[in-house]
Amino acid sequence: MHLYLLILLVMNNIKKHLTEQLKKALNPTHLEVVNESHNHSGPATQSHFKLVVVSDYFIGLKLIDRHRFINQLFKTELKHIHALAMHTYTPAEWQNKNYAPTSPKCASS
Repeated sequence: MHLYLLILLVMNNIKKHLTEQLKKALNPTHLEVVNESHNHSGPATQSHFKLVVVSDYFIGLKLIDRHRFINQLFKTELKHIHALAMHTYTPAEWQNKNYAPTSPKCASS
């Protein structure tokens, strides 16, 4: 798996990988994977991501358990990603809210 991640980093496909894994694991009704690295200082082009995931899987799960699930899903990938903002919703929560918060600006940009 580590060699695979190295290849992903070189090929600039982390966003695609995150998207595919989330679709496979959670069958989301709504999914956004946003590379926000350009909003941050430094040379990394795939270091900051924002996830908006709406899935029936989250029904009955506390927010911390939703985040733990995603952290476990990407435990290897998170060794290479500096920041992963997670916004996880059930379909009913998403229907009521229908948007995720805007990410804060980088303190050093």
